[in-house]
Amino acid sequence: MPALPDLRDYCLAFDLDGTLVDTAPDIIGTLNDILKEHGAEPFPHSAARALVGKGARSLIQRGFAAAGLSLTPEQEDAMVPHFLALYRERIDHESQPFDGVFEALDMLRTAGAHLAVCTNKPYDLSVLLLTRLGMIEHFKTVVGADSVANKKPDPEHLKACTDFVGLNLSQSMLIGDSETDFLTARNAGVPSILVSFGYNDTPVAELKPDRLIHHFRELPEAVAACLR
Repeated sequence: MPALPDLRDYCLAFDLDGTLVDTAPDIIGTLNDILKEHGAEPFPHSAARALVGKGARSLIQRGFAAAGLSLTPEQEDAMVPHFLALYRERIDHESQPFDGVFEALDMLRTAGAHLAVCTNKPYDLSVLLLTRLGMIEHFKTVVGADSVANKKPDPEHLKACTDFVGLNLSQSMLIGDSETDFLTARNAGVPSILVSFGYNDTPVAELKPDRLIHHFRELPEAVAACLR
């Protein structure tokens, strides 16, 4: 693999769920626990992965709709904190970093890149998960959905990452797995690198990101290509 360029002037911001970590098993497991409380059958993980990636409220709405159950807005309001409390208890039971993540992060850090996490997951749950999986030390900052006034796809979310490391928004790129990540990068006017193995309703190749990767071993070269 070709040597990476000097990345000391760049912030590489990563989405979390479906990009760095395969969190679907524990997220869907939590949803299934709640569905069981309401007498509904559980989803198989393979059938439910398309539900993941847009936050707890959306997951609950889509999960209950798919199960043929209706919820009032008041029921949804009460269910979101219940879901988050249950999820916190099992956050790392089955979730695993995707293959090659640690090696790719080490290469990027060695080249001087400032690594950040830019996620629509709540900040405290993001830090808890990254700590439990031994990943937190790779990142200079974690910016969760509740860390900013306007979350992804608003570029303010990404700008909070670059502000923290003392760089301009233009000195960044976003690595993610979804249309939300693609739109965040586009709204910020910076490159997007999407992974093909994450959580999105449609194949991310259709979004035409700047680079599409199928394994983390491809990430360093994709980053270098985005700088040419």
